Amino acid sequence: MSDGFLGMTDDTKSRIKKTWTKFSEKQEDMYELGIPMFEKLFELKPETKKLFHFDETNPERWSKVKAHVKLLFDTMGFSISMIDDQAAVTPIIVDLGTRHFYYGVNQNFYLVFGECLVHAITVALGDSFTEEDKTAFMTFYHWIGGCIVKGMSMESYKK
Repeated sequence: MSDGFLGMTDDTKSRIKKTWTKFSEKQEDMYELGIPMFEKLFELKPETKKLFHFDETNPERWSKVKAHVKLLFDTMGFSISMIDDQAAVTPIIVDLGTRHFYYGVNQNFYLVFGECLVHAITVALGDSFTEEDKTAFMTFYHWIGGCIVKGMSMESYKK
């Protein structure tokens, strides 16, 4: 049964929850799970490095990325835990988009970021991350990304 939201059937929600649980339990240090995501992001969109003050020559270059991985994964985990109450979590995610507008994030990065997130999950889970799971997760990510872009757009109109 669908709740009318972007094809989020009960099966889709279940796949998202199970995937995130498997992913987050894969390693004690979530930062390690996030490295492939940001490596892919920096490969596809090198201009994003400046958002994290990423400097190839600095041995501490991953420190900002590490901090962001924690925030990102905490937000993803919270959003997934609230997937059955999207009306409650949507304003929080939209507000996150508002904040990202002021960080100088380009809205177009969100399309690529979803691909990078799926890449990280694929690296961590391998073949157990099925095509159906990927589709479910991308459906979820499109909702998250859409909320963030909405927040960014609302702020851009104020300027």
